[in-house]
Amino acid sequence: MTEVAEIQLKMLLLDEDFTSLQNLVNEEVNLMDILRVSHRELQHSNFLAWFFDPNESHNLGDFALKEFIKIYFKENQFQNLGNETGLSVFDFVQLEFDDLEIRREYKNIDLIFLSSRNQFCIVIENKIYSTEKKGQLEKYRNIIEAEYSEFKHKIYIFLSLQDQQISEDEKKYYVQLNYEHIIKLIEQVISSQRLKIADKTKFVFEQYLQTLKSMLNKNEEIERIAQQLYKKYKSAFDLVFKYSDPTGYNEIWTKLNDLVKSEKSIRSFASNKTYLRFQPNFLYDNIEKLRKFGLVSQTDDLTNNWMFLYEFHFVNSQVIFDCKIGSGEQQAREKLYEIYKKHKDEFPLVVSGKEVLKQWHLVFRKQILTSSDIQKYFEDSIDIEKLIEKRFRELIDKNLPQLTGKLNEEINIGQ
Repeated sequence: MTEVAEIQLKMLLLDEDFTSLQNLVNEEVNLMDILRVSHRELQHSNFLAWFFDPNESHNLGDFALKEFIKIYFKENQFQNLGNETGLSVFDFVQLEFDDLEIRREYKNIDLIFLSSRNQFCIVIENKIYSTEKKGQLEKYRNIIEAEYSEFKHKIYIFLSLQDQQISEDEKKYYVQLNYEHIIKLIEQVISSQRLKIADKTKFVFEQYLQTLKSMLNKNEEIERIAQQLYKKYKSAFDLVFKYSDPTGYNEIWTKLNDLVKSEKSIRSFASNKTYLRFQPNFLYDNIEKLRKFGLVSQTDDLTNNWMFLYEFHFVNSQVIFDCKIGSGEQQAREKLYEIYKKHKDEFPLVVSGKEVLKQWHLVFRKQILTSSDIQKYFEDSIDIEKLIEKRFRELIDKNLPQLTGKLNEEINIGQ
């Protein structure tokens, strides 16, 4: 341990912000974490089935389903929910769902909402960390089309913890939503003045809401304090990361971090154990053009710019590279969004079934290490360092020039 790292570690342990962060993390403990079920799709589907059922003990009636649909309409310029067999605002306002029946795992379909009176059906394929299996969505759609052919409204939803890419053929049928939609829905239910929610029921909602926010790193106060502490005590945190993982998983983080630091075309950016970030030097080399184009303000030197996000995400025993539109001035975010949307071939995730700019908007994703790769590493059956270096070089030499190239084209138009 270096003298600097040792001093920083001691200072960190006595820092009031660190104590505050520990308290906030302790407050995040919830029943799903205690029961070790927060990462299981089955339990999330069970909660949603209970939550949306108008006849359940929460006494919400069909309020949850109606609010779920309303949020979609409001966030998607009131376009129909679903394709030609979907639902328009005009049809929706006439519907009551007190006869709603919810089926779980019928022919392996996670959730089916049925209202015979309204000739209405919603299919939800629910994913937490797993991804679409080949032919899965088409199979479920064919089941519904065969068994409920007479229904006027047949809506197919692919619900995932975070945005995912699904098969091209099914995009025209499935509406893609993530769990931020569920977070907004539960928050509206809890805050509703017209509902009389029992304290025990409200507690259940709050616990589940806390689970989702924790899984999505949505606690803004924790994020703010963590970023401040990491910036202040970087050497101490790096030391903790190095020695805190007996399985060697953090050796992967360290290897990638070393590659980032040694790569001349990029520079390190605010990182933690879950997100390893960098910034392309292209941004710094073209900062005046970016300012002229309206993507960077006159006072922004990029050192704390969170709008251009390039990050390796360590999650669920895999490593994923994401390019995102992060936080920043809204007008600049919208300009960047329009650039990415204009070049959908290079940024295939910019539009995911609905054209709306999210708070953290994913535009490109590349798998760096699969869970299988990491398992083989733990079993000593793969040279993980060579594999990381190979995938990293592919990203830097092939993908990154494509990602920055289109941005370069746009800011140079009319120069």
